[in-house]
Amino acid sequence: MTKDAILQAALRIVDADGVAALSMRKLAGELGVNPMSIYHHVENKAALLDGITRLVTDGARHVVVGEGTWQEQLRHLAYEFRALSLAHSNLIRYAFAGDDFIQRDGPMWRTLCTVLRTAGLPEAEVERTGAVLAVLVGGLLHTEVNGTMRRLIGSGQADDAGFALAVDLLIAGVAARV
Repeated sequence: MTKDAILQAALRIVDADGVAALSMRKLAGELGVNPMSIYHHVENKAALLDGITRLVTDGARHVVVGEGTWQEQLRHLAYEFRALSLAHSNLIRYAFAGDDFIQRDGPMWRTLCTVLRTAGLPEAEVERTGAVLAVLVGGLLHTEVNGTMRRLIGSGQADDAGFALAVDLLIAGVAARV
């Protein structure tokens, strides 16, 4: 049993049943071990949730600044963040409720700051603008995973249309500051 195996099993539980369903006892059952043995690898449930949140966000390491304009790169990054969020919507509901969901040491953050620099944003504004963009996109995704977007805009393609419009507005806002 490794910490990574524990985190992977915990993520499967959260993806299937939500954060509230995760317990050390349930996790131990999933792994076929004594619940106390998990504590050799993670301190408590909060540390476990932090670990699986980092596991998911570290999964974004493949997101890099690529070809195209900074607008295309920012759009690509937003959609990658969306895909990651929707793939783990139960975890995202939990993570976005906390005040530290923006991980400034994570790959998404570093890529976002690189794109903003490429756009020509003054260095003094890069981190502040990145934080605001992350909060706005995070809030938008939170409304998507909890169903608010569909309720406000309507069913069908509401989430896709709403997200596309929001990303267009965010890009226009960054362009106005450059």
